[in-house]
Amino acid sequence: MRQRQTHGLHTMRRALTKLTTQRLDGRSRVAVAVKRFRQDLVDDLGGDPSRAQLAVIETASRTWLMLTSVDDWLQRQPSIVNAKKKTLLPVLLQRQQLADSLLRHLTALGLERRPRPIESLEQYIARKAKDVQTPSE
Repeated sequence: MRQRQTHGLHTMRRALTKLTTQRLDGRSRVAVAVKRFRQDLVDDLGGDPSRAQLAVIETASRTWLMLTSVDDWLQRQPSIVNAKKKTLLPVLLQRQQLADSLLRHLTALGLERRPRPIESLEQYIARKAKDVQTPSE
């Protein structure tokens, strides 16, 4: 029986559709990287995304995770060309589809960075006065 190395994209895709990126073990490097990517997207949207934007962010985070995993696997290969068939590895097509999907998700969110909303001086004073009037428990 021939043992062959696989990229695991299908296994990861199945796992991520059942488990969201929020359910990843927060201690692993992968989970930390995904959470940072997700938080960077939220920050780029000004810090207060809508529910629809959060759904796109979640999907983009999963896609980013799969894309970086496939890229890592490809970089560890001795060649991206199948010498017997003289063709590129089939995973390159799937990698390109993931990259296109990520680009569509990011385009839906908007590629420009949005500043966080800044409250006016009047709003700040009103908020501070309200905080002083209602004592904390």
